[in-house]
Amino acid sequence: IIIPIRIMTEKITAIVIDITRHNDKLNIVTLFTRSRGRISFLSPAGSGKMGRLRHSRLQPLAAIEADINFRQTAELQRLGTFALYTVWNNLYFDPVKRLVALFISEFLNKLLRATMPDEALWDFILNSISLLDNLPGGIANFHIAFLSSLLPFAGIQPDHTKYREGYMFDMQSGTFSPDYPVVANHELTLHAEAARMAATLCRINFANMHALRLSRQDRQRVIQGLLTYYSIHFPGAGNLKSLEIIREIFD
Repeated sequence: IIIPIRIMTEKITAIVIDITRHNDKLNIVTLFTRSRGRISFLSPAGSGKMGRLRHSRLQPLAAIEADINFRQTAELQRLGTFALYTVWNNLYFDPVKRLVALFISEFLNKLLRATMPDEALWDFILNSISLLDNLPGGIANFHIAFLSSLLPFAGIQPDHTKYREGYMFDMQSGTFSPDYPVVANHELTLHAEAARMAATLCRINFANMHALRLSRQDRQRVIQGLLTYYSIHFPGAGNLKSLEIIREIFD
């Protein structure tokens, strides 16, 4: 008895969050799709003219659309021809924006490990990339605003309305309190200025990020604090190779 392989063709829109070499002929391209969440695809590496064109389009945070023949028995789907869903104007030509894009894509690849479809999250990410692409300058706080604005979508947004002067912030429970938690991890409890900054970051977004005045040391502490908070709730999300580069370009 021959059991036919079920193949479903579906149009997807997706954001590229990772590209890794699989072998001499294939790459593994990880996409965050609007309709299916995270999916990994095998994609021809290629070295000729068509290969170079394909490579130039499959960049971190590229937004693409494609008709995919989904094979239910396949561990990795295959990404054939595709088109750009949105063309970024200077995201890959501005060296600073390109590095911010690498940071964001690496973070999303760590965060969105087993994600289900989330259209609101997908739209937020796409709109964020579009804003970064079109900003004429002043992007030193963009990655901070991105991580802060992403907190509600990740389900770990602290209730900053509970903050009062002198309160502490428990990073494990995501709550502000005048007292230590009953089961306290002192390393994950922020005091004084750090707790106040945590409450401030809950209100930071792309519209007001320019009002956040930070020294080099403060910016490094803030971004490390945000990544630590994410990694508490999503293990591994804060272990980024691009973090050191981000620190250097915004010194």
